[in-house]
Amino acid sequence: MSEASEAVTLLFMGFLMMAAGHEIKRRQRKLRAVYDVLDTETKHIAAGLEEMVAQGVLKPYTDDIWP
Repeated sequence: MSEASEAVTLLFMGFLMMAAGHEIKRRQRKLRAVYDVLDTETKHIAAGLEEMVAQGVLKPYTDDIWP
């Protein structure tokens, strides 16, 4: 009887771990769909522009440029 209860406990724990993993992945996909507005290519371009601003090659856009 002890072996059977251990097997059931292990099976149940395995199921809980799989369900938790599935829920985490589902929430990650939902958050990425909402907040990940830049694709891979756009991220590289944005990073390059930010680096150029940091080096002083470009000036960041501000409202005081236009009178």
